Amino acid sequence: MQIKNSVEQKIKSVADKMPSFTYVYEDWTRADVRLERLSLPAIINLLPVSGSLSLKKDQFRDAPNCMLVFVDKVQRDANGSDNEEVFERMKFAAMEFVTRLNQSGLFDPIEGDIPYSVILERLSPVLTGISVSFKLKEVTGVCTSKVLR
Repeated sequence: MQIKNSVEQKIKSVADKMPSFTYVYEDWTRADVRLERLSLPAIINLLPVSGSLSLKKDQFRDAPNCMLVFVDKVQRDANGSDNEEVFERMKFAAMEFVTRLNQSGLFDPIEGDIPYSVILERLSPVLTGISVSFKLKEVTGVCTSKVLR
């Protein structure tokens, strides 16, 4: 069953507003294989491993723990300056993406600390970038009457 307006589809709609980035929704292994054939830079929305469902006023709101990865290609054994340039550019892209998420009105605003990890020369295409993690809670969820078929 295909769910309309899933959290993933909402994230993709925001990613589509950053046309210089390719959007990928996969786990690490499949994303690695797909990125070999796609244009870069890329936003990888990793399949969530956990989250919560919130029920309020007959509406379920999904709130997955998300990890989004912003990467671009670097030369194998790139020096510190080359990696830093890509890392900083991808960190700025992550900030732009979070700003666009907040402006979209699709999720509760993301505020406060946003943990990130640096990715240096990982995956098959040799990528550098940043991963950010946060919980995304839908503003509008699924009405309980639609759950009962």
